[in-house]
Amino acid sequence: IMDERYRGIIIKDDKLVLMKRNRNGEDFFVFPGGGIEKNESPQQCCERELLEEFGIEIEAKNMIYLIHQGESKQGYFVCDWKSGEIHKTDAEEYQGLNHYGTYNPTLANLNEVSKLNILPPEVKEQFLDDLKVFGKKLNRPLIEIECADYKR
Repeated sequence: IMDERYRGIIIKDDKLVLMKRNRNGEDFFVFPGGGIEKNESPQQCCERELLEEFGIEIEAKNMIYLIHQGESKQGYFVCDWKSGEIHKTDAEEYQGLNHYGTYNPTLANLNEVSKLNILPPEVKEQFLDDLKVFGKKLNRPLIEIECADYKR
């Protein structure tokens, strides 16, 4: 079965919401999100994951990227931050019991995002291009992107 995940692109006050990860000694960042659950829409998945992992209430607006990476499909939504402050929640990611490394919810300055190791790199490049072309509203049509499949 195909792995289906949805992630949020949230910009607030010139800051970008990212999950900082460390795995096998490597620091990297990913856009926040996670796997879809039964009877859940892609938007609901994105909104639930952000509430569970970051403690913020968001509204998933429009999907701008559909990523194909090996057996996985990931949709990226432009989101509005409605309420809450970013913090570590009681989500399983923060319990330190898994082999996936560490998780830290992060607000990155938009002008420093280009220097960060954001994965997958194909999404980072597209995001930076779109920021220049479309601005922070990222009001662009949906595009599909093929990403290299790497195991982390």
